[in-house]
Parts: sequence; C-alpha cells; structure tokens
Amino acid sequence: MKISKHYFRNKTVLVLLATNGALFVLAVANVLLNVDTKLNSISIVSYRSSRAIQVSGPTSDLYQFAIFAVIVTVGSILLSMKLYNHRKHIAVSLLGLNIVLLVLCLVVFNALTRTI
Repeated sequence: MKISKHYFRNKTVLVLLATNGALFVLAVANVLLNVDTKLNSISIVSYRSSRAIQVSGPTSDLYQFAIFAVIVTVGSILLSMKLYNHRKHIAVSLLGLNIVLLVLCLVVFNALTRTI
C-alpha cells in the first residue's frame, strides 16, 4: 500500500488522527479499567428501555467494546490512507465518522455499566 507523502502533512488529517488516537485510548482504557469479572460474573449486555427488557450475560462480553474500537479505528485509518490519493474528502470524512463511532462506543458502554 502506497501512502501519499502529503497525507501526514495535511493539518486536517493530523488533527483527526490525533483525535481518533485519543478517543481510541480512552475507549479501550475505559473498557479495561471498568470491566471487573471478579466483582460480577453476570452483567447487563443488552437493555431496551421501551420494553423494560434486560438481557444478562457474562461480564467478559463487555470486552467486545474494546475489540470494536480496535477494529473500527485501524480499519478507518487504513482506508483513509488508501483513499487519500484519489478522494481526499472521503478520506477525511472517514476519519471524522470514526470519531462519531468511538464516542458512541463510549456512551453505550457507560450506559450499560452504570445501570447496575
């Protein structure tokens, strides 16, 4: 994969990469520090407020939020690098959408772990 020499010189891309990196570290650290399988072996893994349905499962299932953050961040950065030569606006938009996904990951994880 050939990376454009201008990719890391673009200020917008650098700001978005730094923001993605910070949110990625925050999301993974939040999951790793707040999931305690010794404290509770079962926790809420799905909640529907409209129907008052709570699905319980093993607490280790909450580690999937960290795996999601890794896959989404790595995938969006690689796709952004690959698309930058041909479609700069799509590459920048992809990095911006990754920020939205990481924020939603943080919000949903905190909602599930704080309802107990």
